[in-house]
Amino acid sequence: MATSPKVESFLQNWKKIFVASCLFAVLLDPLFLYIPMMKDDIKCMMSDRNLKIAALLSRSLTDLLYIFDIIFQIYTSDKYSSFMNEYRRRHYRSKKRYWRKFFVPTIIKTMWGSYNILIDILSILPLPQVAILIIFSKMSDLRSLTAIRMVIMNLFALLQYVPRVLRIYLSCKEIKMTPKKDTGVTAKWVKGLLHFFMYILSCHVLGAIYYFFAIQCMATCWHNACRKANGCDTSTFGCYDHHTDRNITFLNDLCPISPVNTTLFDSGIYITVLQSGIMGSTNYFQKFSNCFWWGLRNLSSLGSNLQPSVDGWENLFAAFTSIIGLLLLLYLIGNLQTYMQLGTQRTEAHRHRMNMEQKMKEKDKETDLWLSANCIPKGLHEDMKLKIMEKVQQEVEENRNADLDYILSILPLDLQSYIKDCTPMARLNQVPMLRNMDEDVLRRICPYLERREFDDNSIIIEKGEPLDMMLFIVDGLVSIETRDGSSSSNNNLQQRPRRAGKVCGEELLLWPLSVSYPDNVTLATESAKAIGHVEALVLTARDLRRALTFYQIKKDYLVGMMRRTFSAKELEMATDNYHPNRIIRRKGNYASFYKGVLPDDDKTVVAVKKYTTIYHQYAAIEAAVASQTNHINVVRFLGACVEPQPQALVFEYIPNGTLFEHIHREAAAGSFEGSSSSPTALLSLDLRLKIASETAGALAYLHSLTPPIIHLFLSTKHILLDDHYTAKLSAIGQWQITFRESDYLNQGYFDPNFELYCAAEKGDVYSFGVVLAELLTSQKPASPYRGEEPPLATCLLSSMEEGRLNQILDGKIIFNEATSETAKKVADLAKRCLRSKREERPSMEQVAVELEGLRKFMAEYQRGEPSFSNSPTSLQP
Repeated sequence: MATSPKVESFLQNWKKIFVASCLFAVLLDPLFLYIPMMKDDIKCMMSDRNLKIAALLSRSLTDLLYIFDIIFQIYTSDKYSSFMNEYRRRHYRSKKRYWRKFFVPTIIKTMWGSYNILIDILSILPLPQVAILIIFSKMSDLRSLTAIRMVIMNLFALLQYVPRVLRIYLSCKEIKMTPKKDTGVTAKWVKGLLHFFMYILSCHVLGAIYYFFAIQCMATCWHNACRKANGCDTSTFGCYDHHTDRNITFLNDLCPISPVNTTLFDSGIYITVLQSGIMGSTNYFQKFSNCFWWGLRNLSSLGSNLQPSVDGWENLFAAFTSIIGLLLLLYLIGNLQTYMQLGTQRTEAHRHRMNMEQKMKEKDKETDLWLSANCIPKGLHEDMKLKIMEKVQQEVEENRNADLDYILSILPLDLQSYIKDCTPMARLNQVPMLRNMDEDVLRRICPYLERREFDDNSIIIEKGEPLDMMLFIVDGLVSIETRDGSSSSNNNLQQRPRRAGKVCGEELLLWPLSVSYPDNVTLATESAKAIGHVEALVLTARDLRRALTFYQIKKDYLVGMMRRTFSAKELEMATDNYHPNRIIRRKGNYASFYKGVLPDDDKTVVAVKKYTTIYHQYAAIEAAVASQTNHINVVRFLGACVEPQPQALVFEYIPNGTLFEHIHREAAAGSFEGSSSSPTALLSLDLRLKIASETAGALAYLHSLTPPIIHLFLSTKHILLDDHYTAKLSAIGQWQITFRESDYLNQGYFDPNFELYCAAEKGDVYSFGVVLAELLTSQKPASPYRGEEPPLATCLLSSMEEGRLNQILDGKIIFNEATSETAKKVADLAKRCLRSKREERPSMEQVAVELEGLRKFMAEYQRGEPSFSNSPTSLQP
């Protein structure tokens, strides 16, 4: 039954009170055996009235405590709990009938199903009252002194101790099995005192039984003598019925006590108490102490001094005394020896504990250093330390190896896993850019990781400033301010506060691959500010440069940043030794693209981008960035050649040209990873929406990475199409190169508010707005930098403001109401992407979601229409 903590505490205290009451009951019950009195001088028997009242009152009090225990057991039983729940849940018209029909049977079942309750019921049966107050009171008439009555009286008088002693044993056992937190720890001296008291209590009970049997022994002698003498009235042995003229001389002759005549009457072991005269005395202290001494002497001597008569019952009592004395002595001495041994063990344990404490203090300091060295958050130090020290203590107590590296191996698996994840090496392995890194390189970097703490609102990294550190967050939160000035702590959709296990300033890892290395540190593209107290592992730019001092280490670092490495021989075989006929396209004077076939089992067709000698250093940058991408709408980067240094990149082969060529229907001189196929069909609006939606999804994916990848030079020339017209975004990771070498700034896609130090996601949004305008109008984006006025973005915005949007849209793809309405919605989206204030532009994730909705809008109007406006054999999107 579920009980409140207060009730539970009371019940636990009640158990102890009840055990004490049981001991008190066993202490007082022998008073009934002292009620009979025998006056030897006038040969009569009587009951001690004062002792009778005291015995009845004490018995009533102890029985009342047993009744309380029965009530508490019924109250805490499951059956009673179920009954009360049912009673509260239902409403009955006749409560008396319900209680009579259900309550009484429930109580009976509860009592019958609990042996403790049954024992309590047996304990309160009035056995001594019946034995002493009823049966013995009639024995003043010796005619009632029959063997059967005496046996019944003795059984009733002695059987009362069986359930009571058994209840004490069961209650002590129950308390012992109760958790220490519920009962508290019992002092050793209390347990020892309890065992000693039980032994003394046994002596007291045995002395009372001895007194009671001595009364019966003398009464039996009087009964036998009276039968032999003439004129003896057996009904006159009550002291209240005493006749002064009664002849008692023959009783003195046939039942002599002093002097003893064993021929006439052998009182055996009872002679001492018979001669003492205490059986007719009302001096209770004298009576109790004399009988107690007899019990104590004979239990402690195991009954060796007893000299019983030939009476069988007397011999059984003597044997019983000897056996009980042996068992109790063994029990008492055994426990006392145990406590003495515990004292010795306590001394040894104290000495051992002092040694343990000394060792534990040493291990405590070592553990603190170990936790700090393994980058465990300070907030978890105490809990983690407690678990580790438990294992350390076990090993120290067993005198086994307590080395902390060994302790780690025996900790729970989840704790082992957490600690391993917190180690500097594990944190380096969790960085996406370093997952393929050679372990020797990581070991070289690992010692340079420094633990630092930052206070609330501390600026850790500031955008636009030199990025002089990368940090692994150990504990706490870090707010990220993106390139657009939006803060992650203000519910921005682009970023969330970074927590333990995340990394800030990861782009520092690309610094060794950049042209500015090692002289100029790359600029931070985001700000990081502490939210509350922050613990972190920091890798500074200076330490990263130190770690990559040796040439081989730096080369291994570059290889580790690649997804896969190819040998120079493999790529030469794939491209016929870079034969001119294999050239797909040239990118300025820094790289050329070759169509190749890898010499593997699948004969995989690839596009190989080979850098010219003076631009080899840029290959590593592009490869490191491209290695972080894995998206269906991003050109898949397959690997790079790093022999003798990074010089060639390998991409998947995209055979269907660029989106620019398909929109403007220009013959392809070859596309980036493309072929020289010439587009012949006009792309319909719904297919253009499909391509735009896929491109937006690819850009949203790049922006979602940590750190975000900014395309920066998005144009329709960098959106490739495969055979199924699936968009493939290319030129990922080229902006550090092409910013210096290409004429991108003169192509009309570039954000006019661009700032190099804070290249941001919203710059890609602007460029995508120009792509949408190009898709709607089929016009090339004019460049203001080349004097071409007005640019396509300006034309689209002005036509929308002046209400002449239809004049600028491509009439070949806008031919009905559905396409017209869809084009207006796309134009409105392009307008929002082209806003001059970057913070007002939508994110690419929002753009992708909106374009997908427009595709569904188109599908409702053009189910079954061909994807190409003027070609009946064109592909569906």
